[in-house]
Amino acid sequence: MIKVKLNLISPLIAGGRNLIGNFLSTKDYIPGDVIRAAIAREILRNCPLYDVDKPDKDGRYNWIYIRDDEKCSRCKYKDWCRNFSNIRFYNFYYDGARPFPLSAMKCKYHNDHGLVDVLFDRKSECPRCKERIEFATGYYKDGKMVDVPKRLFTRTAIDPYTKTARDGGLYSILAIEEGLTFEGYVDGTNELEEFKMLRIGADTSSGFGKCEIEICSEGARNEVDLIERIEKLNKIVGKRQYGGKTYKSLITLDFYSDMIPDIDYNIPLKTTDDYKELWKKILNLGFDYDVIKVYSESNLYRGYDTSKPVEDMRESPSVYIEKGSVVLIGTDENIDDIKDKLYSVEKSGIGQNTANGYGNVKICDEIHLNGGN
Repeated sequence: MIKVKLNLISPLIAGGRNLIGNFLSTKDYIPGDVIRAAIAREILRNCPLYDVDKPDKDGRYNWIYIRDDEKCSRCKYKDWCRNFSNIRFYNFYYDGARPFPLSAMKCKYHNDHGLVDVLFDRKSECPRCKERIEFATGYYKDGKMVDVPKRLFTRTAIDPYTKTARDGGLYSILAIEEGLTFEGYVDGTNELEEFKMLRIGADTSSGFGKCEIEICSEGARNEVDLIERIEKLNKIVGKRQYGGKTYKSLITLDFYSDMIPDIDYNIPLKTTDDYKELWKKILNLGFDYDVIKVYSESNLYRGYDTSKPVEDMRESPSVYIEKGSVVLIGTDENIDDIKDKLYSVEKSGIGQNTANGYGNVKICDEIHLNGGN
């Protein structure tokens, strides 16, 4: 795993939804699948064997693979084409910030007064100014809320027949500002030298999304650090009863990215206990545990799959558990017996499409070790 920085040379549009008919707003982070798509586009743009109308043997279009062993052996992208499906792209966040955990609160009047984690101890006031605190979404770094600078652009749509401005075709784009740096990880390759400059996101033909790639360092989490975090959390929190039961160990799971659970999006109403059982099915950790608390938000999303034929690119609707969600579990298992499973969760993620940054989990995040300070 290597740490990578994306230095924005021009404004960037990273997905997002149309809020109204003539207004497009970018996401305030760069998803892993957007990074993958940008690299795939660059490889295919330079591939003399690529035929936009020709699928691979499995019927997939725009796919990265070795098309001819002899001819591809002389290409600088050959290693990428051999291993592209096994490379994992994490989400990239502004200036190395993290998603604000849904179990935390912030001062209502001062964003720089730090975070207050309420997962274990309910609080009602800011520890610095004693004013009200409130739940929030967004990002934080060094205990402070972080805003992602954006800029509004206004454009005129072009009539495809007259090649002039289309009547009623004025629209606005809210894009991430240029000059910013986003940080994330790539796992499965150490070869990024071929992509020193890359076009990422939407409307790249209009000047958006020009990025400079900077390789920083190795960034893998290690097993020893994970065990220390679990032990520190339980030492600080101590033994507590939940539902009349005291567990040998408490473990938190913080989602650093959206997660796509393998469940039907049409979920009927459930009781609290039913939802806890559903979360056990979603997490699928591979050992005996109980779900104690869940702080989460979910959404329905239906994206596009460009490996499908043009007339059938829409994906089926999926439930998305939003980044920042926090789950507290309790177990009577010995940590030494389950450490490999926990380490695998941090390394591989939870849910579907983890190769594109979804389901990225941190166990016993430091924010729960110090109450948010």
